[in-house]
Amino acid sequence: MLASYIDHTILKPTTSHIEITKICREAVEYGFAAVCVPPPYVGIALQELAGRGGVNVATVIGFPFGYSTIAAKLAETEQALADGADELDVVINLIALKAGDWAGLEAEMRVLTERIHSMGKIVK
Repeated sequence: MLASYIDHTILKPTTSHIEITKICREAVEYGFAAVCVPPPYVGIALQELAGRGGVNVATVIGFPFGYSTIAAKLAETEQALADGADELDVVINLIALKAGDWAGLEAEMRVLTERIHSMGKIVK
């Protein structure tokens, strides 16, 4: 089933609790791999999906432009992990990408990936 490879996502800044409930129900109904929600909604998504089987909860780090410092992204990562996120979608630093700062991008992703993987979670 194709849906099992897709994240059902809602990341608009005006997202409501009602919309989180809706996408969680749809994810279960249609067999999506995960719901991807704004960081403040990780806990609510986990509650909505509890006992309903097979749908991961994903959230974003450094969204939408990725130009937060590594320290800020690490703090976001720690919070997402503490809140119970299964998957963390990291937005790379687009300023560094455009500047060709491959060493900086590698350092950022190494720090974040090591932390996320140390908790047995997925980084995307």
